[in-house]
This record gives sequence, structure tokens and C-alpha cells, in this order.
Amino acid sequence: MTMLRLLLGDQLNPAHSWFAGVDPDVLYVLMEVRQETDYVLHHAQKILAIFAAMRDFAQRLSEAGHRVCYLAIDDPD
Repeated sequence: MTMLRLLLGDQLNPAHSWFAGVDPDVLYVLMEVRQETDYVLHHAQKILAIFAAMRDFAQRLSEAGHRVCYLAIDDPD
């Protein structure tokens, strides 16, 4: 069975206990979603910075051996 763990843009803490060990049954999902950018007015640079941080964090998790699914805001699927 796979456990799904959703990571939001304000939860990018590499010291979190979730990342202490690699578990092949855990899938980390990070999504750039429009609802998160529109619920209040944000400066465009802030949104870009959050998405860049999310992409970097997902890449680091993947490089560490974790299973990661990353959905970019422009992903056609």
C-alpha cells in the first residue's frame, strides 16, 4: 500500500521527521495550484519564489531517494 503525503509551499522543511528515512511505500506530492495563488492578492514574484522553492525541494527529495510526484501549474495533465 502507498501512503500519500501532500506537501504545500509553506511546508518545505528538510528537517521534518518524514524525511529521516526513505520509504518506498510513501509518495510525496507537490502541486502548483491556482487556488493557492488566488485566495488573496500576492505579488507575482512571491508566487514565482514559492513555486521555485517547491520545485527545488521536490528535486532534492527525489535525489535523496524519495518517491515524488510534482505537478507544475502548466502541466497539461
